[in-house]
Amino acid sequence: MHTKPDRHPLVAPTLPALHAVPQSDQARVLALHELALLDTPPEERFDRITRLACRLLGVPISLIALVDADRQWFKSRVGIDLHETTRVTSFCTHTIHHEDGLVVDDARLDPRFANNPFVTGAPDVRFYAGIPLAAPDGSPVGALCVIDTQVRHFDDEQMATLRDLAAIAGDELRARPAGRPAPEGWEKALVAHLPDGILMLNAQGNIVAANPAAESLFGASGPMLTGRPLRELMDEDLLRRRRTGQLREGTRYEALARRLDGSRFPIEFSYCRMTWAARPKFAVTVRDISQRRAAEERNRATDERRRRHFATATHELRTPMSSVLGFSELLLKREFDPVVSRELVEIIHRESARLVSLVNQLLDLARIEAGGIDELRIDAVPVADLVTRTLACLEGLGQAHRVSTDIAPHLPPLAADAQKMQQALTNIVSNSIKYSAPGTPILLSAAPEQWGERPMVAIRVRDRGIGMTPQQQAQVFEAFYRVDGDSAAPGSGLGLTILKEIVDLHGGRIALESELGVGTDVTLYLPVAGGPDGAA
Repeated sequence: MHTKPDRHPLVAPTLPALHAVPQSDQARVLALHELALLDTPPEERFDRITRLACRLLGVPISLIALVDADRQWFKSRVGIDLHETTRVTSFCTHTIHHEDGLVVDDARLDPRFANNPFVTGAPDVRFYAGIPLAAPDGSPVGALCVIDTQVRHFDDEQMATLRDLAAIAGDELRARPAGRPAPEGWEKALVAHLPDGILMLNAQGNIVAANPAAESLFGASGPMLTGRPLRELMDEDLLRRRRTGQLREGTRYEALARRLDGSRFPIEFSYCRMTWAARPKFAVTVRDISQRRAAEERNRATDERRRRHFATATHELRTPMSSVLGFSELLLKREFDPVVSRELVEIIHRESARLVSLVNQLLDLARIEAGGIDELRIDAVPVADLVTRTLACLEGLGQAHRVSTDIAPHLPPLAADAQKMQQALTNIVSNSIKYSAPGTPILLSAAPEQWGERPMVAIRVRDRGIGMTPQQQAQVFEAFYRVDGDSAAPGSGLGLTILKEIVDLHGGRIALESELGVGTDVTLYLPVAGGPDGAA
């Protein structure tokens, strides 16, 4: 970054906006700005030209001047300390209107310059000769000029030398050093890489250009979009809304858009007006918000589910809390024989344990829902190790010996959070133990499977328990739902809800087969490490 030079006292302190520039000069000023040379540091490729001009033509001052909206700025200068002047005092402002150049032998005798402060005062300009320099589109954007403090006259050979030097300066002006954007300007390079779609419209609302993001968004190439009215791609009539004052520049709005194949999707858009090549244009920025809408819908569903959970949880907590409070109050207010007292204490203990279990499961469910996939610690988990740890946790039930295993050899490891997946598998096996007769077998097996084109491991738990009706199967994963609500078997009805949340977060699937009075098969299809869904 270079330091901005001090302005000459005659230089205007501010630069007017483009809309303040005369209409006839706007395209030329725009072409100058697209060169991206204004206010840049000196460059040897230009400085050698001005030095040559001084030596070959025997003058003390030589300049490469760029004529902006209200100033002329010197890209290269020899023999003068100024960095820029106002256009009012600029000789080159006149030169850009003379295709063959401008020569002033004695500025004191020229009514255009006789009262110019650079003629009446330092640097005492007398002689001036300048050749215009053009941008890639042919717009005259500046001049190569030489100045002398003595009155003089250039012959044909000297003018030919000045034109040759100006031709070289023009080539350098239009050239692109390494790292500089194409002549279209850095703005177009930036737009080409923006992630949001940009549609450029003419005053009639027809598309005149589209960036790559817009092409991808609408499923069409630039030529297929060019010339189409914007109303073919959006439900909103932006031109009508703008004319009626319902559309504010820079404000974001939401609407539905249509791809060329007819599919519809939600978008967020905004628009702005601009002048390009002296013509009014409108830029519409478009962003696909399908994922955001889906996330909002998921959040809404999650909030609704949490409200239902809270309402049910208050009911489920009230029953054991009432038992604890009621029986403890009896013990405090009355004297009972040891047998009755122990029975009451056992009830209090059992209901307290039920409370603790219910609160723990509620907390587990809340953590899983709140943390989502970001809370998973995915690793490569061997299936045999997962099964071994699960059965070890079930030893406390006293019936883990009923569970037999059939683990296929050489299974790929799972892409899973080991702790969460053990919790899920424990919930299935404990349910099979609770809801099947003590003497009936339970089989836990694991084998490689394909779910569509995805390699998976299928972990299946089969029991010969009470089974379920089709209606019960449809509700079994709902929070607090219990297949046998009158059963004495302990449980909160949250185990399978937590199981499904965990499996869904892992990108897995659950298959449930059950027949009333016969038994139930629950199969978890889980992604393998290193597969398309495995991030281990």
